[in-house]
Order: sequence, then C-alpha cells, then structure tokens
Amino acid sequence: METVMHSKTSTINTESSEKIKAASAPIFLLPSTSEAAKLTIQISAPSYLHSLKENKAPPFRRPVHEAQPKLLIETLVTENDCIEIIAQATGESLKKALGDFLVKKKIVENYNLPEKNFLISFLTETIDYAAQRHFPPDKLACLMAMYLATHNYFKWYYWMAPINVWKYFKEIMIRHTIEDSPDGQEVFEPEECYDIVSHFHTVYISNLPLVHLVTFGSYRLKLLWPFKLK
Repeated sequence: METVMHSKTSTINTESSEKIKAASAPIFLLPSTSEAAKLTIQISAPSYLHSLKENKAPPFRRPVHEAQPKLLIETLVTENDCIEIIAQATGESLKKALGDFLVKKKIVENYNLPEKNFLISFLTETIDYAAQRHFPPDKLACLMAMYLATHNYFKWYYWMAPINVWKYFKEIMIRHTIEDSPDGQEVFEPEECYDIVSHFHTVYISNLPLVHLVTFGSYRLKLLWPFKLK
C-alpha cells in the first residue's frame, strides 16, 4: 500500500514540474534544454549592422566599377566647352549655361535641384579662381574636369569616406602636374598644383557633410498616431 502511494506521488510531481505553475496559464509543456539549444541568432534581421560580411543588403553593397585616377584632358570638360561658358559670363546667364552644361554631360539630373545649384556655385567659384590666376581655357577645362570627376567619384558610393575622396583627387592632381609621367601629362606647375589642392580642400573637402546632404538628400520617417491622447 505504501509502495503504490509513493509511485503515484512521484508521477504527479513529475507531470506538474513540466507545466507552468500559474492559474491562467495554458496547458502546454515547456521546451526542454535540448530544444532551447537549437535556437539560432538571426544576423540579417532586424539589424544589418551586426555583420557586414554576412549581410550583403544595401547600403553596404558597393557598386561594381570603381573609377581610377587618370588623365582628364579634353574628356569631361573640353576647351570649347569653357569658351562657350565664358562667353555667357554675365550674371544669371552664366548660371544657366553651367546648369545646361551639367545636365548635358549627365553629371547631375535636372530634377535634382539641390545638387545642381551646388555644382553651379562650385563651378562659378572655380571660374573666378581660374580668372584671378589668368588660367587659359585649356587649364580651366582641366581644372573643372578634375573637380567634377572627383565629385562623381564621391557620388559613386553612399558611404564614401572623405579620406578616399581626398586621395583620389591628389592622384588626379599628380597625373596633371608631374612632367614625363608614364600615365600623366604636365598641365599645371608645381606651385599651381599646391594652390589648387589647397583651394579644393577649402571649398569641397571641408564641406563634405553638406555636399553629402545636397547630393543624396536627407530623409526621415514620420509616424502619426490616429488616436487622441486621454
């Protein structure tokens, strides 16, 4: 008799230990230790900041073709382009000529007004800079091409680091300064090179956070609560 009661009591304790001890809890078995060990940590969701190597979703997917520093003489901006632009160098007509030129060369889309206005002001400053140093049209064309090519390189990747943009421009500047370079041609004197690098750093590199905003825009998510607060 005592043996039967003992076995019945042990059976009840075993079953009750596997259930949640709460009055309102549903009747189901808790997962065992072996089942809990099978749970894996999600890496891709909800946050893709966990591992850049295992998650290839944007914005961390880099574009395929990265631009390399090269000669830009008579490529992006030609001498004839500069002559046509300078011929309209009278106030608002110059800005319109620069805007049409940027859209024609597909450097900026016509609807992207913040970036378009920034580039117009940037090129206007560049033209004034070249005029103060009496640059001929060929030097002005090369200077504008280097500035615009660097801006295109900056737009190539959303998360482009400023140091990479700075290195890219310096490599382009070297190819247009050093005499008898295997992959370059001397356009600017060494003193002009130093002055141009200083000018570009002051006007463009120092303002990269603002350039990023006008180029890529800034977005926010606004949620509206449809119910009135009590």
